[in-house]
Amino acid sequence: MKWVEKYSPKSLGDVLGNAKIKAEIEVWANKWSKGEPQKPLLLMGPPGVGKTTIAHLIGKEYFSETIEVNASDKRSYDIIKRTIGEASKTRSLFHEGYKLIIMDEVDGINGRDDSGGVRAINETIKNAKQPLIMMANDPYSKRLTSIKTKCQAIKFTKVHSNTINAQLKRICDSEGISYDPEALKMLSKQSNGDLRSAITSLEAIVDNDKNITMDSISVVSQKDGEQNIFDTVRTVLKSKNPEHVIEAMRVDAQPSLLIEFIAENIPKEYERTDEIAKAYEMIALADLNLGRAFRTQNYVYWKYAFLFMGRGVAASKKQTYKKFARYSGSSIFSKMSKSRKRKNLVELVTEKMGKRLHTSPKELEKHIPFYEILFEDNERAYDFKEYFKLDDEEIKLFRSRKIPASVEKKRIKELQKQQELEEKEIQKEKEQLLKNQSNSKKSTDKKQSKKLMEENSEIKDVSNTINSELTSSKTKKDKKSIKTKNKSEDSAKIIDKSEESVKSAPKESENKGNDKKESKTKKYKQTTLFDF
Repeated sequence: MKWVEKYSPKSLGDVLGNAKIKAEIEVWANKWSKGEPQKPLLLMGPPGVGKTTIAHLIGKEYFSETIEVNASDKRSYDIIKRTIGEASKTRSLFHEGYKLIIMDEVDGINGRDDSGGVRAINETIKNAKQPLIMMANDPYSKRLTSIKTKCQAIKFTKVHSNTINAQLKRICDSEGISYDPEALKMLSKQSNGDLRSAITSLEAIVDNDKNITMDSISVVSQKDGEQNIFDTVRTVLKSKNPEHVIEAMRVDAQPSLLIEFIAENIPKEYERTDEIAKAYEMIALADLNLGRAFRTQNYVYWKYAFLFMGRGVAASKKQTYKKFARYSGSSIFSKMSKSRKRKNLVELVTEKMGKRLHTSPKELEKHIPFYEILFEDNERAYDFKEYFKLDDEEIKLFRSRKIPASVEKKRIKELQKQQELEEKEIQKEKEQLLKNQSNSKKSTDKKQSKKLMEENSEIKDVSNTINSELTSSKTKKDKKSIKTKNKSEDSAKIIDKSEESVKSAPKESENKGNDKKESKTKKYKQTTLFDF
């Protein structure tokens, strides 16, 4: 059995270093065991400081079961959803209590081989009903950006060399190995805070004689002491030793990122204005050389940039400040991100408003300050939102707070009432229209009937006139015939006929039912005869 496994901690009390962090993790586990769900843990720190060991010991002491996704496995979307995704939502079939889910090296998810891995982790965190612990080596990895906000992030520190030295002595005593104390101390420093690496190196240098000397240490190369970016910033601002600063500048970071981190934290460490001014002058020279390197593609200038931002800034202070300063990341990137996000938002909103107002988006962009004043009133802001068809994110361009839900409810009620009134008015208009149509129909019927009656009367008059004309023409013909026929007849016969017609005339007047036309003709005949 390897010594790393043989002398690994058997309980949380055996874990070396990071005592406060260990206590914080135990509080988290204790709350889970009492049925109080907590955010997932994200343990961050360099290798060999005990992250994975503590996670497994927590699972052993506080939970019924442990499920782990190894770093060597592929961690694509489908695999994570099938393993920890499903396990995080269900309880164990064979054990009582919660089961702990462990995922190691989440910052090592590869964009090509582990496609969708980060998205699957975020979905698992959102839907998890079981405790979840994740580990990462690089706390500043971009892959952790979306995960950090959903977790309780805990940063581990390196194990102190004295603690490592004490553990190496215990192992040597247990294995019966004679050793030179200075050799063990050297080995502890060379491990650079990695206890696991120190134990592995100790096992490698022990010979058959079970003796460790300074010569034994010489065969072990010093562990790569690559710094993280905050360690570099701290050394540059705290130290005046050029060798320490040069060593600290061995960091895996882009020079442009490093220069921004140092520039951001200079005022937090330096107090004298002349020191701050000189330090920023060195930063300016470093930035100048970086620009030359990118412009000419001659990366020899990087060497001068590192000298100015490292030794130049460190030498700007007259003495070191023995105080605690909380360093932070560069704000320039967040400001650039916000600026880019705002620019995109302005383009989107002004395009929507331009369509409604028939105005150029560039022109509307100048009026944004005026719209900010108009959007201060909640009701007016809601009206603008509905008119321009804006969503909640787009409203943030004009006001920092959301429109209260009460305003929306009030507006909806008002719209409903207005719709009801409009519907009633429409209904009244329909009824009035139908009534008018019925009235107009009746009037048209009356007019048509009256017209028909008038037409009938006209027809009757016409027929009467025609009949009268016919009768008159007939009488004329009769007259002519009588004149022609009676030329040879006696006047006595004519007188007799006239007397008969005179006698028949009063008889016809007595008969009320006789036709008027015949009476007229007879009278006409009588008058003509008398005239004759």
